[in-house]
Amino acid sequence: MNISKHKNLWIMASFNLDRYKAKSISIIVPLIMIMAVTSFMMFTRGGFIKDAETAKAFLPDITVQGLEAGRISKISLDLIEEIKKLPHVKTVVPRVWGYTPLQIEIGDVAFTLMGLDLANMIKDGNFPWTVESGSFFVPEDRGKTILGDGVAQSLEANVGDILQLEDTLGNKGEFEIIGILKNLVQVYSADIIIVPIQDARTFFSIGNNFASDLLIYTDKPENADLVAMMIANSYKNTRVITAKALTNLIKEAFGRRSGTFQAMWLMLLVTVLLLLWAQSSHISIDVSKEIGVLKAVGWHTGDIIEMKIMESSILAVLGTAIGIVTGFIYALMGTPGISGYCIGCVSIYPKFPVPVHCDLNSIILLFVLGVVPFMGISAFPAWLAGSIDPDEAIRG
Repeated sequence: MNISKHKNLWIMASFNLDRYKAKSISIIVPLIMIMAVTSFMMFTRGGFIKDAETAKAFLPDITVQGLEAGRISKISLDLIEEIKKLPHVKTVVPRVWGYTPLQIEIGDVAFTLMGLDLANMIKDGNFPWTVESGSFFVPEDRGKTILGDGVAQSLEANVGDILQLEDTLGNKGEFEIIGILKNLVQVYSADIIIVPIQDARTFFSIGNNFASDLLIYTDKPENADLVAMMIANSYKNTRVITAKALTNLIKEAFGRRSGTFQAMWLMLLVTVLLLLWAQSSHISIDVSKEIGVLKAVGWHTGDIIEMKIMESSILAVLGTAIGIVTGFIYALMGTPGISGYCIGCVSIYPKFPVPVHCDLNSIILLFVLGVVPFMGISAFPAWLAGSIDPDEAIRG
């Protein structure tokens, strides 16, 4: 194997790309665009999936909601003791929560006010939040709140402040802020306002015998589906959701949005490949004469084909790499201009960064998506260049 020969062909290919800058730029710029679209879509989708998987460890094994006339409604606490008697059920915790639409300086937002049963809630290992500043509740606390980081920033609130809450539905409450949460999973906790369950009952005017839903923890996560089936079969007018199903819903929600970008990527890819075909298959008189001279001085057809393949590979790898970096930076910037579409509910959530996740498998896949189609479409034009007759080319 003549390494020196291949090295010289590589140098010659690089020199040709530099000489014909306009042609090279017209090919590489669209490739950068499609790989930027593909990479930021893949990295943000990976971020949402990673967040969903992370949150799964903190979610209750099963969530049970009440239904009234087919719509989600309050659920009676009488079910708690009955559900506790089912096999594999470890504990049942009531929760009262709802949306609080507010009009503040930054615009219309809707935070989630959640009341927790402080005496029975599960923390260690099963709680999706940690306190960044301040402290957490103790069971006897009343009139106190812990804010998600997104809420604290939106309201410019700090530990020790008094939060006077009045939403556009007429609900009112006054709470002392005792903690600010560190959001491990932004999509679940950026908009959260946590209060004792009794304060939430008062705020939403929900009686002591009802809750918004019941959180069920089983002895083993693998028994969740069995318990969920027993609850669904035993109690009518209930909606039963497992942690696995909720995680899949999050993935599917972003999957539908990423489909738009996949379609955009496919259209751009076809456009770039057609452009590459047109640029590569059209051999100018000057290039034809150059190839004729090279063959006249001893270059073989295989050498010409290899050089042309190298030209395409340089463009493919360089364009893909720049596109990946561009897409990654755009994702880290929060996908400005389309963050609302990525998150899906930016109009009601406080602002929070679009989650981003990048791993080696994603990088490899992106290079495969960028380089392989590019190299495949350039093979025939390379063969055309290599098959030029030197006599005709020189005379032409």
